Amino acid sequence: MKKINFNFKHNLKTGIFGLSAVFFLYLLYLSIPSLYDTGRVQKALYEGLSDETGLNLSLSSNINYRILPAPHFFIKDAKIFYDKQDVSNEIAEIKNLRVFIKQKNLFDRDSLIIKKVVMSNANFFVKRQNIDLIKNLLANPFSEKKISIRKSKFFFNDKKNNIVFIYSINDLIFFKDPKENNKVLKTNGNIFKIPIKFEWIKNLDNKNTSSTFKASKIDIDFTNRGNLFNGNYIFENNLNILSNNFKTQYRIEEEVIKINSKKSFIKNTPISFEGLIELSPFNFIININAKDIDLGYFFNNTIFLNNLLLSNILSNDNLNGKIKIKTDKIYKSKIFNNGEFNINFEEGSFNFNDSFISNEEFSKLHLIQSSFLNENEKIYLLGSLELDIYDINQFYRIFPIKKSKKLKKEFKKIKFNFSFNLSNSQFLIDKISFIGKNNKVTQSQNVDNIVEDNYKTSFSLSNSILFKNFIKNVLVAYLDEG
Repeated sequence: MKKINFNFKHNLKTGIFGLSAVFFLYLLYLSIPSLYDTGRVQKALYEGLSDETGLNLSLSSNINYRILPAPHFFIKDAKIFYDKQDVSNEIAEIKNLRVFIKQKNLFDRDSLIIKKVVMSNANFFVKRQNIDLIKNLLANPFSEKKISIRKSKFFFNDKKNNIVFIYSINDLIFFKDPKENNKVLKTNGNIFKIPIKFEWIKNLDNKNTSSTFKASKIDIDFTNRGNLFNGNYIFENNLNILSNNFKTQYRIEEEVIKINSKKSFIKNTPISFEGLIELSPFNFIININAKDIDLGYFFNNTIFLNNLLLSNILSNDNLNGKIKIKTDKIYKSKIFNNGEFNINFEEGSFNFNDSFISNEEFSKLHLIQSSFLNENEKIYLLGSLELDIYDINQFYRIFPIKKSKKLKKEFKKIKFNFSFNLSNSQFLIDKISFIGKNNKVTQSQNVDNIVEDNYKTSFSLSNSILFKNFIKNVLVAYLDEG
């Protein structure tokens, strides 16, 4: 027994010594690149990175070799240049660049094999006139080695070098998937303080593309598919905003995008639309036809618009265009039966001017002016409404008062100045004016007193009874005065 125990201890020591020796030799092997000449390493890495990424990289001589977490070269203060019309422009400053290498044949310093590339703490600068850089990047072949970008920022500037938006990158990776023969780009980060996720895939066999986007904070997501047909792409987009779904077909023709949809829904209401988006300069017009519109749904779900405006995503000087929505039916309305709603984008501003709802028989409620106010992280819609009255008798059927009072004064319009809190859907009336013949505006102290007494009364626009009684009191006060 003692002899067997002796042999076991002897073999254990030998085994441990052997494993230690192998591990030590392995570490020595991994350390070989630390002996390379820095200049030759810099040249080899430049050539390898240029081949793998297709980018014009400038590497500093501040290069260190590290074994952990895997063998790689760590490069400080690298740069990327973009050559256009014989002019080289710096488009990226990379504070940390890690080039991971395969462990095969480290004795040959002239045949380093790149495994993957990781950039971090980088700033990327792309101007509108250099947007073809991104197009070229997506069009060029992707490397099977994964190229990653972490904890970095992407700045997009207009032609005047003003910042249009900043994308804070948490992670971005692009590579070629040889099994599926796909080019793949994935990223997650923040734009206008909104967390987003995006993925783009292009199949290299049929050239079809697909992409997905999700911004959960503002409840927006979409999928986009591009199918190549006779040399041109036809795209299909499925966009979800809250419980609204927009299915859009579009095609790109030179500097214009043509869009149309026949199977979209706002809430449960079918809609159709068509439009044009001009790319240079950027401008758009979209016309939407809706079977009916539920204004109560919109007024009770304005927190989405509140968060969207707080993000400043719409405050863009290059954003110009109009969305026009028409309907022949206002859902659950006993007064108005049709409407037109305009969403106007004008060089960084956003409004609903010239929107209206109407009843051809006797009245039209017209939004003549609107703007937005940010107060303590709450967005208020401020504006003026004018109620045009075509038939005063019909009007008094909706707001019945004594016949003797009706004859005291005549008026053609009523103007309301209001504020609407988008964070809680509460409506406040600031001022009411009556407009007679020749657009003469008449002020009423009695009406002003009622408005002031009810100023703190927040009207829910879905509660028509409370609002109707308030208007009747205003009418009586105005007609009784002088």
